[in-house]
Amino acid sequence: MHNHYIVTNSINLANDLTKLGIHENHRLITFDIKDFYVNIPITETINIIKEKLLQNNNTQIMHQILALLKVVLAQNYFKFQQRIYQPEQGISIGSPISGLIAEIFLQYNEDANIKHLLDTKSIAFYTQYVDDVFIISDMTKTDPHSINMYINNNIKLNPMHEEHGSVDYLDLTILRKHKRLEVDIYRKPTTMILQLIFCPTTL
Repeated sequence: MHNHYIVTNSINLANDLTKLGIHENHRLITFDIKDFYVNIPITETINIIKEKLLQNNNTQIMHQILALLKVVLAQNYFKFQQRIYQPEQGISIGSPISGLIAEIFLQYNEDANIKHLLDTKSIAFYTQYVDDVFIISDMTKTDPHSINMYINNNIKLNPMHEEHGSVDYLDLTILRKHKRLEVDIYRKPTTMILQLIFCPTTL
């Protein structure tokens, strides 16, 4: 399933970012989707899949596929301390189909909400890798709260705004200069490295 919002790797992202032209009103924001699989709305996603299936299949085939899909998604169990639980919401972590289901919902959300922001230049850049989102916004046309309202559609997001003109995303540190972006390899802070070496159980 093709999605042009997805970044495939850090090298491609770095190449794309260094080619962008920016100005002093652009700001860098990253969003982490909180409890990714737990917060995917199953009912809404099934309705999205239903609409897609009706575009290419007859009603009978659509109902058959949805019936099988509901059975698979209902197999959401886990064992903890000799007891078996079934979560009340979300999709199963580790299931072969969970990644696809999550991607279907995110792609629908992006087409419904993000495309408008890109078309109006309220945001100059948007990309997503699994549960991590990176945005370059134009502060003359929008603000962080408005962006959060647009993309926070049935999913909970943790925003991280740039500090001193930079943000960390995936394994990169992205720096905002006057009219361009610079990209460096993310380096874990020294204090964090020392914690990993001497106190690994604290992290």
